[in-house]
Amino acid sequence: MKIKPSSVLSFAASALLFLSSIACLVLQPDLIAITPLWEFALAVSILTVALSAIINRIWRLGPSKVAVLSIDLLYVLAVFMLIFTGSLGPGFEIRSPLGIGASFGFKLVLPFLVLVASILTAKDSINMLYNYSQKGKQSLIFLAIRLSAVISLLILGGILFIIVYKGIWALSWQFLTEPPRKLGQAGGISTAILGSMWMVLGAMIVSAPLGIGAAIYLHEYSRNVRLNRFITIAVSCLNGVPSVVFGLFGLAFLVTHFGISLLSGSIILGLINVPTIILTSQEAIKSVPNSLREGSMALGATKWQTIKKVVLPSSMPGILTGLIIGVAKASGETAPIMWTAVTFTATPVQMIYGVIPNVLQPVNNLDYHLLNLIYFLGAWDVEKNAWGTALVLLILVLTTNILAILVRSYYRKKISW
Repeated sequence: MKIKPSSVLSFAASALLFLSSIACLVLQPDLIAITPLWEFALAVSILTVALSAIINRIWRLGPSKVAVLSIDLLYVLAVFMLIFTGSLGPGFEIRSPLGIGASFGFKLVLPFLVLVASILTAKDSINMLYNYSQKGKQSLIFLAIRLSAVISLLILGGILFIIVYKGIWALSWQFLTEPPRKLGQAGGISTAILGSMWMVLGAMIVSAPLGIGAAIYLHEYSRNVRLNRFITIAVSCLNGVPSVVFGLFGLAFLVTHFGISLLSGSIILGLINVPTIILTSQEAIKSVPNSLREGSMALGATKWQTIKKVVLPSSMPGILTGLIIGVAKASGETAPIMWTAVTFTATPVQMIYGVIPNVLQPVNNLDYHLLNLIYFLGAWDVEKNAWGTALVLLILVLTTNILAILVRSYYRKKISW
């Protein structure tokens, strides 16, 4: 392939526009300083794409190619003129007719228009470079896939960076070991950490036996195909039910018997996790080759011995994956527990014999604690503690997932088929 300077220059200008517009959409800086750079890059893109079209004699490729290229160039030219003439300035804003709802201002609209222009010029540059061949289309698809991965990583990295950067200043030994005071304005989050840990542990105690047991029955014991299909569809539907509906169920049935307590919250979180664990455990058990079951049975093992000694150890990595998802899901739920288990107080978790928590008492929780701090933003000085709470919650979830992944890797190494 012969490298064409005009296409390379156009692609470089498009890359500059793309990266700078993404940065401006995320960081929301003052755009006055960067608009001259965008004017120059847009002008370079228009000239180089038009020059490449003339050199490649694009009209020979058919009217559809000419029409698409013309529309792209007209759009890029329109964006350039909006910036050059100042028609799209700092005072620009799009509002709904009644003034209620979202509004889109200069700092959001202009970078978005430039982002679209960069994508169009990059597409045209690659097409010119490959003379609109199939190889060019393949390069565009690969570029789009790579950009999707890069943008996803950048978004995830940006979220993590902001949480760590703003939350790290709140972390201290006192913050982690003291209960909250003055409705979260002072003190720490020790009661919320302990409440979250006990609630997640209780949820897994409830959901793991039910989910794994149901998966074993459906795949290993039940021979009614219609019943299995009906149960699987029902479980899949249950997996999509909003968590707030589970919270209403818990308020109506569990709170009337156990009150607002750790037990009610653990049961409702466990019920939320059951469908996920059933579906993932079923897939893990299905992945075990039937030859292992037949070999175990041929050696005289009973059905349960085969499941216990062959099926479960072989499917343990997949089962642990479902448990990992369940832990992450239980750690991040707020709506179900705010009606069944939590209270925004500094009351510590009462322990029986210093080991077992009193499951009939309400507890604090990191999610609910953070939710209340967000409500207080702007009225009280709680922003620092809110970011610290978010960082601690993130660390707990990541630590739990890492430990579960290590255990899953250990079991995966023991699989020999």
